[in-house]
Amino acid sequence: MNVSYDRSCHMTFSDSVEAVERLARSHGFIVERSHDLQATLASKGFRIQALRIYELHFAGEEPPFVGVDGEFRRCRMRVYVEGDTVFVSVIRPMSLLEPGDDLAACAREVERRVTNLVDEIAG
Repeated sequence: MNVSYDRSCHMTFSDSVEAVERLARSHGFIVERSHDLQATLASKGFRIQALRIYELHFAGEEPPFVGVDGEFRRCRMRVYVEGDTVFVSVIRPMSLLEPGDDLAACAREVERRVTNLVDEIAG
């Protein structure tokens, strides 16, 4: 299994960024932070292609999440440009678990929802 789930987009970078911010909540996520790395590095004299990193928090309380809290509910999504192509990418929560981890059901559900979000954005 790949550690990340990556999809190319048929939208512009700006439209893809807007789609993340508009669609995250409909998949159960809250955008906690957004980091515009291109702007941050430009302010220090470095030039890179467009790159935005989102810190998402899964807000659902339904099973299997009852009583589960902490870093497990968080994931990072990035929207970036490579060459002339815009990509949306997330790290798969299941790739971060140890075999037999008690949080596998939760990780599976977060992964399902976050990859559905990526698919909708890339659509």
